[in-house]
Amino acid sequence: MDVRSASASLALAACIAACSATSPRPLPPRRVQQPQTPPGASPQRPLDLPQLAEAPVEHERYFGWIIAADLPSVIPLTYWAFYPEKAYYAAPSLLLPPLIHALHGEGERALISVGLRSLMLGGVYLAGRSIRAECERAEFFCFPLPSMMLMNLAIIPVLLVDALFLARREVPAKGWRRLPVVPSVSAGADGGKSLILSRQF
Repeated sequence: MDVRSASASLALAACIAACSATSPRPLPPRRVQQPQTPPGASPQRPLDLPQLAEAPVEHERYFGWIIAADLPSVIPLTYWAFYPEKAYYAAPSLLLPPLIHALHGEGERALISVGLRSLMLGGVYLAGRSIRAECERAEFFCFPLPSMMLMNLAIIPVLLVDALFLARREVPAKGWRRLPVVPSVSAGADGGKSLILSRQF
């Protein structure tokens, strides 16, 4: 009977000790390693406002404007070949198409057009000089075919190159502004994230 009382007392004391024991202290929070900034480099600053992705570009041609400027200026140009002192006859062919390039925002193409047309004027001047010399030697009839072919060879290639190859520019794809904006998150090389707004076709 004494053994049973002793066992019961021991079990009761163990229960009381277990209930009154305090729980262990919690572990400290896990430390997150921050990306290291190279020495001398300024820390990356997040963008204030997300920017839209660039629109795809397509080529827009405006050769109709070049042709519309060349057609009325070719006749005064051929007339200038016989009267080179009247420089204002050659001015429309030299200046109007480059001006159209400039109005379309293609300054570099305008300079190329001026250079090509300056060479064209030189060829037309030489052809006109040759025509005048041949006609002065003719007694009754003058038909200087070689000189006229030289004039056409000076004019036609320049007009074709300007209208078919130079008269174009890069513009944003049509309908780009009407597409829905889709946000996306992009991760950088340093572990940072940035928000990108783009449009989907």
